[in-house]
Amino acid sequence: MGDKCYDLNPNCMAKAEGDAKRPCPAYEQKIGCWELDWKPMYVNLPEDQRKQMGQWMQDNCPQCPVYSSHQATIDEKIAALQRGGTIKMREVLQVTL
Repeated sequence: MGDKCYDLNPNCMAKAEGDAKRPCPAYEQKIGCWELDWKPMYVNLPEDQRKQMGQWMQDNCPQCPVYSSHQATIDEKIAALQRGGTIKMREVLQVTL
């Protein structure tokens, strides 16, 4: 077992069965969600879908076992999604270094 969200999260949507399974770029690329550039996933979404995605992440990401280790980075990505897609990479880099 690794340190990636899809390995540690028993509720990972990417590994779910049947109708519960959802695509996940982090899972497909075999990287952690905190390492993924989220912007291409939502930059062209209508505002209501982007906000829905942000709300889902805000509600569910804190429940994931990797959240506490990468909280600042994940929180900034969620905040960027909710404010329209601008991620302050300087802040993210400072948190991850």
